[in-house]
Amino acid sequence: RRGRGGIPASQAAMSSFALSSRVFRPSLKRSRVCTTSGGSTVARAEAKEVKVCTNKECKRAGSKKTLSMFAALELQGVDIVEIRCLDECGMGPNVQINGDDGPIINGVKTEDDVKKVVDRLMEN
Repeated sequence: RRGRGGIPASQAAMSSFALSSRVFRPSLKRSRVCTTSGGSTVARAEAKEVKVCTNKECKRAGSKKTLSMFAALELQGVDIVEIRCLDECGMGPNVQINGDDGPIINGVKTEDDVKKVVDRLMEN
């Protein structure tokens, strides 16, 4: 079966997935000390991350502006990532913090909303 541009559908799906996320800033990792089962301590790198959905519904709701507000803050040690969908369409712009298991925050439209998300991100 052929997909977009005459390439096989499976490759088209992979290429669109590969292009679906964009990281705007390299992560500056902060370390956290963890105790191993033997009792010794090791440092573990932990990155902060903000994912902003820019799919159809969120884009209509203003996610590009939300994305630019996060980028303008120039947060040290935080990756700002543009993603395709967080599966909460209609409640956007949607933002997820702290990885795939982190909370999704809906309706992040204003500078105050962005500041609240950053405060919540830095709490963890």
